[in-house]
Amino acid sequence: MENKELPEDNFPSKLTFRQKAFLSKLLDVYREMREPLHYSVVAERMGLSNSTAYDMLRLLEQKGMVTSQYATPKATTGPGRSNILFSPAAKGVELLSSLAGESQQQEEWEDIKDRILAGLEQGKASGYKDLLRELLARIPEARSPLVRCSEIITALLLNLREAKHELAEQNSVGTLLSAPVSKLRMSILAGLILGLSLADIKARWLLRDFLKYTEKYEASLQELSKENLLMLHQFTRGVWNSLKKIPVR
Repeated sequence: MENKELPEDNFPSKLTFRQKAFLSKLLDVYREMREPLHYSVVAERMGLSNSTAYDMLRLLEQKGMVTSQYATPKATTGPGRSNILFSPAAKGVELLSSLAGESQQQEEWEDIKDRILAGLEQGKASGYKDLLRELLARIPEARSPLVRCSEIITALLLNLREAKHELAEQNSVGTLLSAPVSKLRMSILAGLILGLSLADIKARWLLRDFLKYTEKYEASLQELSKENLLMLHQFTRGVWNSLKKIPVR
């Protein structure tokens, strides 16, 4: 039996939605049958023509997501004719696991974002202390980097408001949020908000906790992709705009 895996570095690994869906179904069939698959079996299980399944398998092989091997049918004696069999490659399995994780993190982010924005809306009449307490209670829990950054930066902004700081557009916080997004600016932003909050003596009792939280924020910030960094910036801008619309009492 001869392995015929192509070098992964020679081909681009980026997949289209259709290719990802095919790879996911291939992995399901492979796990069910627990053996390398002939393209005709793949075609039958996926409701495709033999040629379509074969072409897709070869394409995914070129991208390093699938491996192929030749095997002589067991029923024959002598050389016989080899069958080409396909299996998901380790790279393909890792990609699908990563995509599943990203999907779960995205759902968590959407849920937390909606809860925070709803809390901000409710707080316009009754204040934001309940939302702040809720965020502070959740921060120590395990969170994805985007969710953790979002919760901490919101808590910092709420604490800034509790310190009776005027949230005006010309404020230095607003200036940072109006500038092009970068990890450096988002890092400076957290430190600036904390510093402004601590100018109020009533907020100083939170110093130890918030210093710890900003360390978690900084570590999570460095893990963000460019896309998630942009989402964090847009979300923070939205929180800022919501808070500064309500006069400080």
